[in-house]
Amino acid sequence: MNYDMLNTIGSDEAGVGDYFGPMTVCAAHVPKDKVALLRELGVKDSKNLSNGTVDRLARDIIHIVPYSLVVLDNPSYNRKIDEGWNIVKLKAVLHDHCIRNVYEKLEADDQKAVEAIVIDQFTTENAYQKYVPEPFRLDLIHQETKAESKSIAVACASILARSKYLEQMDNLNQHLKTEVPRGASKKTDQFAARLADRHGMDYVDNLTKKHFKSRQKVMDLVDQKKNNR
Repeated sequence: MNYDMLNTIGSDEAGVGDYFGPMTVCAAHVPKDKVALLRELGVKDSKNLSNGTVDRLARDIIHIVPYSLVVLDNPSYNRKIDEGWNIVKLKAVLHDHCIRNVYEKLEADDQKAVEAIVIDQFTTENAYQKYVPEPFRLDLIHQETKAESKSIAVACASILARSKYLEQMDNLNQHLKTEVPRGASKKTDQFAARLADRHGMDYVDNLTKKHFKSRQKVMDLVDQKKNNR
């Protein structure tokens, strides 16, 4: 299906695979008459864009299309996980929330004109309905792999979500007065272990996603350092 020939709501997220920083979810409505303009600006799959380009495009997109964006900070994220939520439920609920919000921002005629809702696929249709028992306009929802390259609405949502994540990480860099590594890697573990050694594990938990395997690695590194003293 060529979603760019339709009036589409696209939804995507950022920060899910990063130990530090929040999870951001965004939905954007792109009517078909705005597709050419967005393409001309350079909107495409954000994985192929530099951070600087993502920020520049985000500043343009917010003035062109309606959108809804949620930042789930780490304390809130960890509380949900502690309550028994899993990452699929978190994504499903937040995608549905943003999709509903952006739809409500539309004029009545634009609401009627929405022809597709595209989500970058993260689960099955059955699992999505399990966690969102009454998903918004299920009849219009399409979960697509590599959706950013198939729908410019998803590309817009992805750029906005990633730009907000990068902004939050910049704030964290300023707070800690150093550059915090992204992702989940040995470098991230070592950085977190240095923080935990100075400030304690509770401090690190407040800045990270506690359910990551990285947490145990960090605690092991801290213990190892203590034993070597």
